[in-house]
Amino acid sequence: MAQHSHAGSEEDVGDLFSDCFWEIKGFKQVVKRIDDGATLTDNLMQLIHERSELELKYAKGLKTWSRKWEDAISKGPEYGSLEQTMKSLTVEANETADIHLDVRQKLTGSSLESIKHWKNSNYQKTFVKWKQTAAAQEGFDKVQRPWAKRFLKVEKAKKAYHLAARTLEQLKGQLDIYERDAMTTTDALKKLKDKLSKAETENDKTKDKYRDRLNELDMANQQYINEMTVEFEKCQAMEKLRIEFFVETIRDYLNYIDVSKDARLTNSFQNIQHGLNEMSIEEDLKRYADQKGTGMQMNWPKFMEYDEVSNTLPIGNLQMRDNNSNSGYDDRADNRSNKGGAGASGNPFNGFDDDSEWGDQNTYTAMPTPAVEVRVMAMFDYTGAEADELSFREGDVLIQLDEEDENGWCRGLLNGVEGLYPGSYVQLMK
Repeated sequence: MAQHSHAGSEEDVGDLFSDCFWEIKGFKQVVKRIDDGATLTDNLMQLIHERSELELKYAKGLKTWSRKWEDAISKGPEYGSLEQTMKSLTVEANETADIHLDVRQKLTGSSLESIKHWKNSNYQKTFVKWKQTAAAQEGFDKVQRPWAKRFLKVEKAKKAYHLAARTLEQLKGQLDIYERDAMTTTDALKKLKDKLSKAETENDKTKDKYRDRLNELDMANQQYINEMTVEFEKCQAMEKLRIEFFVETIRDYLNYIDVSKDARLTNSFQNIQHGLNEMSIEEDLKRYADQKGTGMQMNWPKFMEYDEVSNTLPIGNLQMRDNNSNSGYDDRADNRSNKGGAGASGNPFNGFDDDSEWGDQNTYTAMPTPAVEVRVMAMFDYTGAEADELSFREGDVLIQLDEEDENGWCRGLLNGVEGLYPGSYVQLMK
């Protein structure tokens, strides 16, 4: 065991400190580790909380992006199987957003709650410090106090012996000078020899006492080592629990954020790839030609005899195609309003009858208001990206007016204002 370089009274125990665990107050770093464990637990909770907020922010961004581009593709000039493939990209984004919302829910629900429960079970706060820290401090102090008293006695005895030895050496040197000095009187020489004799006695006395104190300390050392080891192992066991819990928590965290294992994501990518593989560029181009181009049938002008009935009809009522045309072109589309109609979008496949293979599948039909009021509660904050969207905070209660549509949007009321909101952001109230 290293020798301590400090000396002092028994009351000085609390003032001595060393980096060596075995010396007085050398266990402070071990006790501090308990406080550090509580701080590290708080840091882990903050780390996971911030990641969960990133997951929520990313999911919100994906849903806004998905809705924006699904609407743009539907109203835009894209057509045929490529239009469907483009739409599948927005579907993938919406499903990915749902996956990340699930990740956020797992992080805030499972991980954070588990950490809070573990901390409450392993750290209890007293007035100024953790109960576990105070217990460790008290345990080490109780074991070290009797050993520290013996140690301080050793330091005191050593100091006395070294002082006596230094005094003896000084007197011996002075005697040598006196003996060589012819001017030294007999009386002065006698007095110096008396001092020297007393110094030799004091030196022997303090030396013996110093050795006795060391023997007493040596006899107490093994018990001190054993008892300090017991207290140290208690701290080690607590730290082992913390490390094992952290390792398990990190494993769970990795499982939660690993979205690559989610079947929804795999299916989304497979659907996109399937759409690409099943695309027929030639068929799309031929269909376009038949419906909008050279494949359309034309009632070419022919010589007609004068007919009194025909000549009385207004010129504006003449049609450019006969009634039996099967070209698929419906000129009623040109009379639709600019909001969502094929005439405004330029999409050649949005103007066909609903029973057509390429009929408009994007028309939104409002559901009737339910007879029984349906209330839902917001699970997350949401800020509307468009003028017709509602904005709300987590915990707000909305009245749902329509069932969720195929794109995941609902119509509802909040504080008397009607608008749209994402159905995945709310849950039905019982």
